[in-house]
Amino acid sequence: MQAQIKTAPYEYFDPIFDGRYETSLDTEYNLPDYCTDIQKILKCRAVPEVSSYIITGDTLTCDGVCDIRVLYLDGKGDTVRCCEFTKDFSASIKLKTSEEKAVACVEASMAHLTCRAVSARRIDLHAAVSLRVLAVVQKKELITCSINNETIEKRGESFAAHQAVNAVCHQFTIEDTLPVKNGKPPIESILHREVSCRIIESRLSEERLTVTGSADVSFLYTSAVDSSTEKFSSSVDFSQVIECAGADEECICDLRISAGESSIQPREDDVGEYTGVSVMAKVFIMAFLYKACEVEIIDDAYSVKAPLELRYSQNAFTQIHGTASEVLKKKCSLAVTDDEIQKVLDIWCEQDMVQAVCEKTKLNYRVKYNICMLYVNSQGRILYIEKQFDHSFSAELENQLTKRADSTWHTDLWEYRIVDKSTVEVSVETTVNSTLMSMNSVKYLTSAGVDENSPAFDIRPRFLIYYASAGEKLWDIAKSHRALLSDVRAQNELFDDTVPESRPIIICNR
Repeated sequence: MQAQIKTAPYEYFDPIFDGRYETSLDTEYNLPDYCTDIQKILKCRAVPEVSSYIITGDTLTCDGVCDIRVLYLDGKGDTVRCCEFTKDFSASIKLKTSEEKAVACVEASMAHLTCRAVSARRIDLHAAVSLRVLAVVQKKELITCSINNETIEKRGESFAAHQAVNAVCHQFTIEDTLPVKNGKPPIESILHREVSCRIIESRLSEERLTVTGSADVSFLYTSAVDSSTEKFSSSVDFSQVIECAGADEECICDLRISAGESSIQPREDDVGEYTGVSVMAKVFIMAFLYKACEVEIIDDAYSVKAPLELRYSQNAFTQIHGTASEVLKKKCSLAVTDDEIQKVLDIWCEQDMVQAVCEKTKLNYRVKYNICMLYVNSQGRILYIEKQFDHSFSAELENQLTKRADSTWHTDLWEYRIVDKSTVEVSVETTVNSTLMSMNSVKYLTSAGVDENSPAFDIRPRFLIYYASAGEKLWDIAKSHRALLSDVRAQNELFDDTVPESRPIIICNR
């Protein structure tokens, strides 16, 4: 016979895929007629961008395009040229289960890349795209919070937690036209480009999430006047209102944003010069909403009348301890050997990655990025150098219960200077935003029933004296003697959960 139990729902996000998936990207490319011959490849950069993704059954299908730009010296060796082309990629990723309401966020990066000029007109490229995928489904667990039976003693506890409210995925497209700044020459060709997105502000209201942000656009281009190189940077602001069931001002929002497929195309003006660009960028936003709650559980029970059959379950309960925002600054040096730097044509940062680990009272960051530089040496030759940097930072944790930091980041190279004839000092800032949390795994009772195959206890009035040790739990004493916990407390005038000192305990079964 099952005891009557009372349950309360607890909702959580169950990951059905959390990891990386690689897909190969091999191609050959023959230069079109309008491109000059390749004397030397300076830099090949492949930027994978997600176009779309969808979950169908137990499969996540992702499509994307890789923007490939090969910077090289022409036949004379004194001008930087660029051949650009694209290569589509796709991936079908098996998920843990098939769920109708699963949502996901996908970010693409290069796992590895090799590029070589087979001839002056042909390029051979071997690469792999790494997809960082997090797919979740919102689930509900019924937690036993009470048992209604006078003959069953139950031990319960309550603790603060945060339960899932909703997870939403939203995508939109930014389109704008940006003019070249006054005084800058018109565009001949774009050599190198960057598109990144950042969130400026987010606000929750009834059933809605409002996000304002900016898409930052920068590129290096050759001048249509004298084939020199020029830099361009600008930004496109955006604001999005996202329908989000369950949202209100009391919710906590863990927000992520990434730029997907994008294009920057020179735009012709009325006199036939390319004095602007048309910008298109797909933007993906993923939001996890949580709300504070009090969880009550029953973690143990016993009967004073007959043996019980107990069934348990275990779940991880989320607790959010706030957010942390850090700007991690570092000065890095790029040094060239046996050469002299006359002029820096362009310098940029790529392939940034941040690991955030909570350890005791510290939030430790490990930041990796690659700094790339095009420069002119004292002989007037154009050269390229890159170097990877790996830095560690630490910040104090206000709440020592924090065990995990879900982080998003963005790295900016905001200043550089030529220190001496062979060294450039670069100032780099990495902005990291983290949601601080802990996942507490708790075992709790799901059902309690009398074992019908076992005889009832032989119930006779008894009077026992039990010698308890200091610190022994009253629950364990009452359970081992099948006595009501309330009787043990009253008969011995003990009101704490443990015995304060070694002493005899009266146990009187009624």
